[in-house]
Amino acid sequence: MPAVWKNPPSLNGSPARALGDYTLDTNDISVSLGEDISADTVIRVHRKGRRYIFTDIDERGLGGVNRYECRAMLAVTDGQQITIIPSAADDGWGQPIEQPPVTISAFVQEETRTVANQYGEEAVVQLRIVAEGLAPVSYRDKVRYVNELGIVVEREPVRIVIRRRVDGAPLVTEVYV
Repeated sequence: MPAVWKNPPSLNGSPARALGDYTLDTNDISVSLGEDISADTVIRVHRKGRRYIFTDIDERGLGGVNRYECRAMLAVTDGQQITIIPSAADDGWGQPIEQPPVTISAFVQEETRTVANQYGEEAVVQLRIVAEGLAPVSYRDKVRYVNELGIVVEREPVRIVIRRRVDGAPLVTEVYV
């Protein structure tokens, strides 16, 4: 059975199965895989030049498993990148240690939304950034994004969320700025 791609069951923000505070988003998609594919070992799939990360895998079938229903999150698209400008670290003697900026591919969603910051307080953000794996970003760093129109957004992250598989492996890092 080849993969069957379809829209997620609901985009109303209801919690996903067994993933704590993870909610469906506009870049999520549902994928059905046949029983011959080991869905537990698949981490990412490619479709139309985009990389998707499986965030939820559910065994389905009557009397036995005959397919896997998976939720996939868009992690990387063609051409979108962010630059992480690390904050200056201290060498122990009060002297800053400069670190070079890091550029990574990511999915960037430009929208205004309210999220809880690292202290649990409400904050308004302009960007939702999804990077594959564990991104090298902290709350003191600056994140720079330049969109297709040349508009530059450079700010410190308001919220950083690492989404993990059941085995603890990091799937994606979501950064809100």
